[in-house]
Amino acid sequence: MAFNDLLIHTVTIYNITAGATDRYGNEVQQFGSGTPTPARVQQLDVGGQAREELEGQDERSTYFKIFMPPTVVLNGLSQITWGSKRMEVNGEPHLVYDGTSAHHYEVMTKEVLGG
Repeated sequence: MAFNDLLIHTVTIYNITAGATDRYGNEVQQFGSGTPTPARVQQLDVGGQAREELEGQDERSTYFKIFMPPTVVLNGLSQITWGSKRMEVNGEPHLVYDGTSAHHYEVMTKEVLGG
């Protein structure tokens, strides 16, 4: 089975672009228009141990690993949507090589809810 046959989901990648300025003339970072790409999304630790609940706060994080083609453009500041879930990249994306060239990206992400 080819790698592309495993990419059964579609995600949208949002990268930070140079944006507008605030009222003090400082540059404000904003996300550009999204770029859809095929992917494989896997929730990590479905049993709930990968969720973090902070005492006294209503904040939870669910972690995902996303596999994407090596041609996508993203970095550690990118955000990704999958359906109604919006996730932030957690660390730098890892480009995996086969014996001769780039094969795919593995991207750790986290969805933050209620915070």
